[in-house]
Amino acid sequence: MKIAACVSIDLNNNGGVEKHVLRLADACRLQGISVDVFAKTGPTTSSDHFYPLSEMEISQYDIIHTHSGYYGPRFLEMQLKRQRHQRFVHTLHGVSLNYLFGCKAWLNWRCYWSTFIEGMWSRYADHVIAVSNSDKRWALSSFKVTPSKLSVINNGIVPSQFDGPAESDMRKMLGLSEDNKVILFVGRGEDRVKGTQEITESMEQLYQEFPDVRLMAIPGTGFNGAPWSCKTGPIDHQKIADCYKAADIFVNASMSESFPLTVVEAMGAGLPIVASPVGGIPDMIQNQQNGLLLKPDRTDLTTQLRRLILDQPLCEKLSHNATQSAKNYNWQAIAQQTIQVYESLY
Repeated sequence: MKIAACVSIDLNNNGGVEKHVLRLADACRLQGISVDVFAKTGPTTSSDHFYPLSEMEISQYDIIHTHSGYYGPRFLEMQLKRQRHQRFVHTLHGVSLNYLFGCKAWLNWRCYWSTFIEGMWSRYADHVIAVSNSDKRWALSSFKVTPSKLSVINNGIVPSQFDGPAESDMRKMLGLSEDNKVILFVGRGEDRVKGTQEITESMEQLYQEFPDVRLMAIPGTGFNGAPWSCKTGPIDHQKIADCYKAADIFVNASMSESFPLTVVEAMGAGLPIVASPVGGIPDMIQNQQNGLLLKPDRTDLTTQLRRLILDQPLCEKLSHNATQSAKNYNWQAIAQQTIQVYESLY
């Protein structure tokens, strides 16, 4: 069985979809499945099994596994050249309409186009994989996907990447001391859906109370220079685990999410987490048990972060439980579930 994993984005970016495609492909290969990855541009760290999307020979593959909704003309070409033996699988990494409702960016026409493509892929695919129950509900209600051809398979992490202590010089390299209480944010801060403004306002308040508090922002876009701000710039995904391990608290204040890898990674690193109750986050975070969920309007962001700064026993409880919960999200198990989907189509 030969699989073509297709995504029309740059795999050098350190986003969730990019990580998902590459790590799922690696995990499937470890289980004996042939997977080639096709994308707009490939990872600079490794060219094995990667090819430009424009060079894909569609007829050579048994299963075309597409990810996300950025395709355009390639969708029609793949469908027109489809062979009788081929099957199509599509993974929904969030639905763009959910983004529009989250940040109310009603004039973002790219989201409408992306939603149209997501819907077309979902309707014509032989099987649809949603990375969260939230995406499953969207697929059923908006795209009218038949329930029998819809599965939920979450994102995952490589647990071993969070084993052991952080590099001793990580805080020093970032200009942070051991006395700093470091709150970690990971994401495209320039995107308003990520809640950058709310995080900025909270940090301004917390800094007045706790002069040693710092925000480590990866990569740091969307945040203006401030005495509490530490921007890392782009971080290679092989080294990002050390940033998690150098932090004390993780924050997510998004208006819209699917099943964010950043939250799973924070769980794997054993960080106490404050996160928005959106998308697939409530699937993995049980409030007060392995993290703290914000109110839907996120007005309690400062209050919840203050709790973690002051309450060390609570932090230890959330940290321990988060580490245990993260064991449910590993790529080998996710690859097994995905392979079962492939095999069920023949």
